[in-house]
Order: sequence, then structure tokens, then C-alpha cells
Amino acid sequence: MSHKRDLLIEIGTEELPPKALKKLSDAFTAAIAEGIEKAELHHAKLHGYCSPRRLAVVVEKLDEAQKDRTVEKRGPALTAAFDGDGNPTKATEGFARSCGVTV
Repeated sequence: MSHKRDLLIEIGTEELPPKALKKLSDAFTAAIAEGIEKAELHHAKLHGYCSPRRLAVVVEKLDEAQKDRTVEKRGPALTAAFDGDGNPTKATEGFARSCGVTV
């Protein structure tokens, strides 16, 4: 069972133009929402707040962690992965590095 918590993200800014506050707050809130959705985290409501020197978003009941998932990556074909002596090729070494492992 996943745990949930409220999250406050607040940034301090230089003096923001009063006429732009609502638009800036909406854009900041939308960007936070997009990032949360992309991370596949569930939440309740999002609330955006603004003042001339602050933008803030409160995310209610946000999952504390992402769900585990399996990611399958395909490397180079076996014929291109190792040379005639059985040593890994540069393609294989590069693929392993991109996955954070050694051959």
C-alpha cells in the first residue's frame, strides 16, 4: 500500500508584475501537474498560490514513491555484440554504460 503526503513547492522570486501573477501561477501549477503525471504519481487536488514575490503549489495526498515497473531494453544483436574472440564490441560497452552496468 502506497503512503501519501501533502507536498508544498514554493519558489521565491524578484517582484513579479501584478497583472501577470495569475498567468504565472497557472503556468507553474500546470508544469508541476505535468511532471507529476509524467512520473505516474497519483494525487488528490493541486492548488496554486501566488504573491508578488512567491509562487507556490500544494499537492494533496501525493504518492510518496512511484510504483515498481519493469523496463526492457534491447541491446545490439549478438552478431554485433561480440567480436570473433568473444570480446565485447564498443556497441556492447556503450549499451552497458547507458544502462549503468558493466558487460
